[in-house]
Amino acid sequence: MKRELNVNHLSRVEGHGAVDIVFENERLREIRLRFTEGPRFFEFITRERLYSEIPKIVSRICGICYVSHRLASAFAVEDAFGVKVPREVELLRRLLVVGEYLESHALHLYFLALPDYMGYPGAIQMAKDYPNIVKRGFRIKELGNRIMKLIGGKTVHGENILVGGFASFPTKEALESVGNELRSIIPELEATLSLFDSLDYPEFTSGVSVAVSVDSKDVTEFSDAVSTSKGSRFTRKEYELFIREEVVPYTTAKVSKLEGEPFLIGPLARVNLHLDEFHPAVKKEVSLLKTRFPSKNSFHNNVARAVELLNVAYRGVEIVEELLSCDFTSSTISVESRAGTGYGVKEAPRGTLYHRYSFSEDGHCTGANIITPTAQLQAAVEDDLRNLVESYSSVPDKELKKLAEMLVRAYDP
Repeated sequence: MKRELNVNHLSRVEGHGAVDIVFENERLREIRLRFTEGPRFFEFITRERLYSEIPKIVSRICGICYVSHRLASAFAVEDAFGVKVPREVELLRRLLVVGEYLESHALHLYFLALPDYMGYPGAIQMAKDYPNIVKRGFRIKELGNRIMKLIGGKTVHGENILVGGFASFPTKEALESVGNELRSIIPELEATLSLFDSLDYPEFTSGVSVAVSVDSKDVTEFSDAVSTSKGSRFTRKEYELFIREEVVPYTTAKVSKLEGEPFLIGPLARVNLHLDEFHPAVKKEVSLLKTRFPSKNSFHNNVARAVELLNVAYRGVEIVEELLSCDFTSSTISVESRAGTGYGVKEAPRGTLYHRYSFSEDGHCTGANIITPTAQLQAAVEDDLRNLVESYSSVPDKELKKLAEMLVRAYDP
């Protein structure tokens, strides 16, 4: 006897997706996680384009995490041309990441994930009974937007971010204001962490055995290397030798594997791998939680996001303090093109992001590869869905479909 459960539209996730669950004789036969967006051919679009155009083109891959795509592409171009940016540019890029994470994580936690655990179909309905919680989400998200607008030029697809730096620098008065706002938002972020730690998460243990992230102490710092929970480490130039993409017939996203196996990226992977290097105040708060890290429960991605929110705020204050002591000179440096290939890796809110470009002598792109978090997460999410369905196969179909949606939402792929 065949039984099929279909979630034809995954709600409250970025993008479009669906889940198919097929039982035969009461045994799970197949799980398919389908991403249903049409191919957009960004790698092809960059061909023959001048290097300076590439960051603005590829940032359109995502409206929420455009900063990550813009920076990862800039890193790759700068790598190809041997460009090293000054300290103040690196610091501003790091502060821009603080804004990106505040905006993206607040959006996911308060408006995509939280309604599931509060018993509401969406944040609008939840706001009627919990207006202060929803307002808190808006306040955190708004601060992230303001930081991205100040440094990036706009909240979405800011054109101030260039290869080699920025079109213009913010004033020190504006930066000082950002520092004060970050300090003032910390109690709200502590309350966020407390809230998401208190939620009743489904019992679940992931079978995905390896976690991967950029080899830096947290998302506000950049690195040329990637590390894994197995202790291995590889450079950005080796990324495609370790992370292998393959095409499957039921989804438009490529599926990525590490040594033939699914792997975990994103908030939970980062907190599991790097919590010891987080800000001391954050580690103290985490020590008081009922949620323990490292965690194998994929639903704890939500708690990990709340941990990262608090950490980026503390790091943001430190970054602003250092920026205020810098002597700002030119906002961008001269870039001279040459033939070659460059590589860029960055931790986007949803996980590790990889860009690679090759260029002709006059700076036009001759080839590209972009590996998104969505592509890298698909195999891990499918593996988790299989374990979840087998563990909860006895519950009613409606509840099982809801659990499957909540699991995918926890990853926010």
